[in-house]
Amino acid sequence: MPLPLQNAETIDRLVDQGELLMKTFHAEYGKYPAGVKSEFARGELIGWRRTLHTVYRDRAEDIVSRVVIRTQLTIPQGAVPIGSTHAD
Repeated sequence: MPLPLQNAETIDRLVDQGELLMKTFHAEYGKYPAGVKSEFARGELIGWRRTLHTVYRDRAEDIVSRVVIRTQLTIPQGAVPIGSTHAD
């Protein structure tokens, strides 16, 4: 089931934000996996995803899936909200 059309602009912005967070995490992780910047970026991505689940509940993973498809990157381990499935 697609997300409501009245939120299309908001959803697009959330996908753009998720794409930036995902790319930032993977760039930092590639440089130094255990570094502070890598962990900070992981936290930002986790926070974004959990906020999606708070606001969009069952439809949140539709947004996450769009980000994964667009970036061709995986969600880092530990970024799975309670009750959802992992994107890997």
